[in-house]
Amino acid sequence: MSSISTFEILPDEILLIIIRYCGDVYSICQSFSGLNQRLISILIDKRLHLFTDLLHMNRNDPDINLFYNSNYFYEISHQFLSLKTKQTMKEFLQLLISFYIKEKYAQLSKEFQLNLKEYQFQRLHLTDNEINNLDNELKRIFYSLKPKEFFSQSIKSIKQIESLILTQGASFQYDEFHFGMIINKWLISKMNFTQYDNQQFLNSFIQMFKSIFISNLSLFKIKSYSTTYERINSPFYFLIYSIYQLKYFPDARYEPNYSLTIYWYKAEVNLFLSIVDHLVDEEFVSETCLFEILDKIMLIVPSTYEEIFIRTSQIEILKILLCKYDQYDKTTFDQYDSFSTILYNLFQTDQLDIIQLIYKESENIQYLFYRLETCEEIVNIMIKNREKKHLFQTLLNDEQLRIWFINKDLLFILLKKKQMKILKYLFKLSPLLIHQLDQDGNDPILYLCLHVSGCRHRLIEFLIKMGSDLSRINSKNINFFNALQMTRNKKLLNKLIEHEIIQIDYISTEVKQVNHNVIDSFD
Repeated sequence: MSSISTFEILPDEILLIIIRYCGDVYSICQSFSGLNQRLISILIDKRLHLFTDLLHMNRNDPDINLFYNSNYFYEISHQFLSLKTKQTMKEFLQLLISFYIKEKYAQLSKEFQLNLKEYQFQRLHLTDNEINNLDNELKRIFYSLKPKEFFSQSIKSIKQIESLILTQGASFQYDEFHFGMIINKWLISKMNFTQYDNQQFLNSFIQMFKSIFISNLSLFKIKSYSTTYERINSPFYFLIYSIYQLKYFPDARYEPNYSLTIYWYKAEVNLFLSIVDHLVDEEFVSETCLFEILDKIMLIVPSTYEEIFIRTSQIEILKILLCKYDQYDKTTFDQYDSFSTILYNLFQTDQLDIIQLIYKESENIQYLFYRLETCEEIVNIMIKNREKKHLFQTLLNDEQLRIWFINKDLLFILLKKKQMKILKYLFKLSPLLIHQLDQDGNDPILYLCLHVSGCRHRLIEFLIKMGSDLSRINSKNINFFNALQMTRNKKLLNKLIEHEIIQIDYISTEVKQVNHNVIDSFD
């Protein structure tokens, strides 16, 4: 009979206390998940606040109860109970964060829309004199704010601004160019606060900027900026830069460049999720926002929990924008060159997760993958060295991307470049590719004979063994044997005979495949 450890004899209430002292929340998950059902059940106990701590939710946050009563919490709990090994912990955490971002997006969008309607109703019923007085009072309080002033004074002024907008209908009249610089400067100036002060300030700070945007929707709108300087100082650029570059935009005039803490990062994600529906409500804006993100996103191989939170948040935001972008007809997509450059950079920097994501999530972007010039450049990047070729094969293992790999343009580009290992792998994944034809009716083996030079005999041997139809005639009435008789293929023919890949009877003009003393004839 198996013995029970002293630890497991303890009641749940004692185990809850002990587990809290076993390290940070991520370490607790790694240590106790997958051990037994009782310990896993204790980990998801609401009193431990494990999931909310993982999501960096304040325990005094009113949204805590909404979280615990949501279908999302019960679904996540069920997934956690099903964990069998510690190796699946990373996948579970990604799922937890992914669900959280989706739920938060739905909640914040709805909340923002309700506040906007209420604000517009208030504003509509104000007299011109009341509008003038309220707007001036709002401007006075905002200008009185000093980025480095004492924490409690900042909170008081911020609350006044929020109240003037949401309860009285004041409007914030300011140009977005200077407003973006102000947000950046404000956030940098608060970096020396303690974690407790930071969290308190953050809640009020983010709420204030949501309110300001409600009062003046043009502040965060993406526009066609006349200069790069205007673009990089716009509020939307600042948000994308900080979320995807993980730091505040540097401005040598007043502050050094600080990296974001996870609490500040989460706050900016929440701000972006609140306003994104109004930020990207037309094709140009959606496209511009998407381009900026793909241009800024960095390669992250997450190992810590914070890195997992950041990368998963970045991907979920990207999914939202890809979905919005696909609402527009791909035929209007007129920035091929700009996007192609970004796409090539993703391949250069080995961001396979992002490449897979954008291909799967967006038909508009998927369309770009199939352009001949795009295929050629991607192949050039992916065959540069051994490491890139290995990544190429990794992408081939993706079932959805495999559809792109077996398109005829990519196949004939790889044949032209004689990428033997990649082609072998590709043909084994999809044997019917040996019958694929180019625009002149050439299958792969004929294409190699007619359009590729240099050493080709081993690849031709492979294609013969795969079952190539050597009697196939192209649109110019040329078959494999005819092609071998051409002057350009004299060395190739000699190589094929020398290596006993084929035998030729010059009297009957019969081509025979040699295969371990068994000769298969092809007329």
